[in-house]
Amino acid sequence: GERRDVRREAARPRGALSRGWTFAGEGAARAVAMATSLDADIVRELLECPICMETYDQAAIRPKLLQCGHTACRQCLEKLIADSINGVRCPFCSRVTRMSSPSQLADNLTVLKIIDSASLSEVVRAVMCRGCRRRQPRSFCQRCSVVVCEACGDDQHRARGHPVATARAAAERRRGEVAARLAGLRDVQASLQRRKAAVDALAKSAQAGYRALQQDYSRAERQLQEELTKSRRIFTSALSEVERKNGQVLEEQAYLIDIAEVQIISRCDYLSTKIKQADTALLEEDIDEEDPDMTNGLSTQLTLQQLELVKREHLEPIAVGQLESKLYTVSIEETLAEMPTTSEPAQDLDSTKDTASFSMPASPPKRRAHESLASGPHPSCQLLKKIGSHGNLPGMFHLPVSLCVSAQGEVLVADRGNFRLQVFNRKGFAREIRRSPNGIDNFALIFLGAELPNLVPLSVAVNSSGLIGVTDHYDNSVKVYTAAGQCVACHRNQLTKPWGIAAMPSGQFVVTDVEGGKLWCLTVDRHAGVVNYSRLCSAVRPKFVTCDAAGTVYFTQGLGLSLESGQNQHHLEGGFSIGSVSAEGQLRRQFSHFFAENEDFRCIAGMCVDVAGNLLVADSGRKEVLLFPKEGGFVSLLREGLVCPVGVALSAKGQLLVLDCWDHCIKIYSYHPRQQVAN
Repeated sequence: GERRDVRREAARPRGALSRGWTFAGEGAARAVAMATSLDADIVRELLECPICMETYDQAAIRPKLLQCGHTACRQCLEKLIADSINGVRCPFCSRVTRMSSPSQLADNLTVLKIIDSASLSEVVRAVMCRGCRRRQPRSFCQRCSVVVCEACGDDQHRARGHPVATARAAAERRRGEVAARLAGLRDVQASLQRRKAAVDALAKSAQAGYRALQQDYSRAERQLQEELTKSRRIFTSALSEVERKNGQVLEEQAYLIDIAEVQIISRCDYLSTKIKQADTALLEEDIDEEDPDMTNGLSTQLTLQQLELVKREHLEPIAVGQLESKLYTVSIEETLAEMPTTSEPAQDLDSTKDTASFSMPASPPKRRAHESLASGPHPSCQLLKKIGSHGNLPGMFHLPVSLCVSAQGEVLVADRGNFRLQVFNRKGFAREIRRSPNGIDNFALIFLGAELPNLVPLSVAVNSSGLIGVTDHYDNSVKVYTAAGQCVACHRNQLTKPWGIAAMPSGQFVVTDVEGGKLWCLTVDRHAGVVNYSRLCSAVRPKFVTCDAAGTVYFTQGLGLSLESGQNQHHLEGGFSIGSVSAEGQLRRQFSHFFAENEDFRCIAGMCVDVAGNLLVADSGRKEVLLFPKEGGFVSLLREGLVCPVGVALSAKGQLLVLDCWDHCIKIYSYHPRQQVAN
């Protein structure tokens, strides 16, 4: 009955699986799917009998499962049964399987399915002997370069005199040859990597040479700029002196003419009175026969000084920045020999010989006498965050020009390019203030369709009462707003071109008139507007202004250099010296534009005073913020990361706010006055 079942199972067509075959078929399918990815040795162990080393088939070498789970061929089990009684002892685990014939044992269906599967025929042929296709190949013919079983190796190759070795020994020799070739390729790869490192080192050295050339050119350019600045200073001084002398002569002559004119007017009034007298009185009184000559004391010729440029143009080319190219050869082998090995710490390579030179060598830049930092932020001034970006939305800026901080901690920014004031608090953007239209402006908007010009702020300040003072470039006035944005005052009297504004401790606003050459104090009432204004002092083109806690007013004088960003942006002009005056109008300390030899302010565009009385100055020309301690001297506080600083202010928490015009943002830094002065 068992034999009929075996024949019935063998007679089934391939691929036809009954319900009883489901589990075995799924196991065979999984074995088929996995066999292609298995190692050849594993496939050989699976497909050959571990006793006779023959490959399983459907006949005498049919795989049979012992009760212990091991598999052996039918032919080997028949030999084992002949030597035992009612059972077979497993040669692998010594467990006894009770049986009288191998037919009583079940077939290993998984192995049979692998043998019968057409998809694994190529895999089976690949892992078996090339000659008989039945045994596992364990020998290697060195002449034919083929792997065969031991029987085929003896019968077909060794019998013909071919050298035959074990497959393992031949494989070890082959692995040694491949390893030698791999080591050679790795040596070549290491050599290429060292060569690449040498080329990279040469590239870095060349870059260092380029940077050195740029630094040399920058020094030469700065020297030229210093010479031009000195020439401009001499020219301005000579022009001012000639203007002063000629002005004295002309003013004296105008004074004499005024006196003569007054005398003539007085004589005319006298004669007019005589004409209006009665006939009798006119005839009885004597009249001077001749009128006095009023022009005898006036000069007919004036002696003035006339200026003329001795040399208007520089016709010769400036011999700075001309490059000379020279070829030079670099040996990669020498570079490799100079390079440190992997065990030594890496060191910077020396710069190679300069490939270009200036035709006019530039002298090294002169250090400032009191400057403590050459570049970069001060150790105690670290950038904390930035506020704003370029645009016209709330919280964005377009060419901001001034900022201040109120007692409540709000930050006000004069956003000139967007025609508004912006107010920020701890949470960010709070509100904006624009120009309020009057009746005529409303008429123009409604009936004429004209566009209302907005507020064009130049400077902003907040006093102790919370009133906001703004200088308006649109109509050259000073406007005062409440915190809610309501305009309570608009002052133009005696002002030609107001520019800077600051709040004094008394609540007054001090305003600079850049064209009029004066500083004015304005007293503003929330309900009555400007109730009083008086002249504080006179100055030469005062522009930017600030005030300390004691009431001392600091203001810029003179016209600084005009700066242009190169992107068709607005020009900025500032002062190049700083003066100070008390609240009573007495002149105090003056900051000369000479720091040291060939050093000066470029363009002062903003100032503030800290709680210790130290003056902070934003110089947009030098792109830095300077600190002037009240004891004297100065230090460079900030330079790195600034594009065009135009305003500085201090918050209640001691943070330094820098308004960067061309970067369109507020940059906030940490600030400690005592550490700054100590450093």
